[in-house]
Amino acid sequence: MEWNKNRGQMLRKLLFGKLGLVFGLLILCAVFGALDSVFLTVGNIRNISIQASTNAVIAAGMTFVIISGGIDLSVGSTVALSSVIGANVMIQTENVLLGIVAALFAGVVCGLINGTIVAYLQFPPFIVTLSTMWLFRGSAYVLTGGQAVVGLPPGNMVLVQGHFFYIPYIVWLVVGVYVVCYIALAKLTIGRKIYATGDNAESARLSGINIKRVSAKMFIISGLFAALGGIILMSRLNSGQPIAGQGFELSAIAAAVIGGTSLTKGGVGGVWGTLVGALFISALLNGLIILNVDAFWQQVLMGIVVLFAVAIDKYRKIIAG
Repeated sequence: MEWNKNRGQMLRKLLFGKLGLVFGLLILCAVFGALDSVFLTVGNIRNISIQASTNAVIAAGMTFVIISGGIDLSVGSTVALSSVIGANVMIQTENVLLGIVAALFAGVVCGLINGTIVAYLQFPPFIVTLSTMWLFRGSAYVLTGGQAVVGLPPGNMVLVQGHFFYIPYIVWLVVGVYVVCYIALAKLTIGRKIYATGDNAESARLSGINIKRVSAKMFIISGLFAALGGIILMSRLNSGQPIAGQGFELSAIAAAVIGGTSLTKGGVGGVWGTLVGALFISALLNGLIILNVDAFWQQVLMGIVVLFAVAIDKYRKIIAG
């Protein structure tokens, strides 16, 4: 009897863990493939991977913040602000690399603002990043007068158009980001500090961890990755858009939570699950588009996915005891 109970608990952990998520992604792809043969073509799978790239990179940074016990609602606005700054620099200098550096620097500054207010002024991260969400978005509109920044140098589109072994550079970039994130969380001292801070900040402080510095760094990482997401989006659109990134914060949170990062308890999660979560969301949206599902219903279904992600998070917590 006890053995059956333990086996049932192990099965539930598998189903609601990483293997269950991969299995869910495969089922989703199989369903869409059965409904429309276009879905499983090489070209469409390539499209899904490119479409997932922006959210995947942003969600990686969001995972760091959530594991440490915070939340960052400003990532979508950081995407917009960093992309218009990077686009403007590219146009003014005709130098793509300099524009990329400017965009990344803008993201770091955005993260530094969030991290300083949350960690050192002790303001709630939800309120702080909700405020800076408006602040950064408004700044993007002010800088551009509400207009798209166009006329970027041709080299801006290399990320999307270029490929190595038939795989787009943009996909290699995402894989590289996740390898670095995995090493940082699982193999380095900073990873242990992040998990300890999220699990129990007071215990982490008493053990000698500078929890304020750790928290501030997480928001800087989130801002940096949001800016990288802005660069990817800028390459895809070949322009800097002040309206870009709206709702990206929810997609990033959903990807992280679907992937096993807990919103209700810090110190729980990992980046590989987040990557699968981002692919799941991208595959879902792509399939709905192929099936000509109305855009309004797509929003409804995405809302259900976010709610489902929170429900899974709660159930995981119950299973863990």
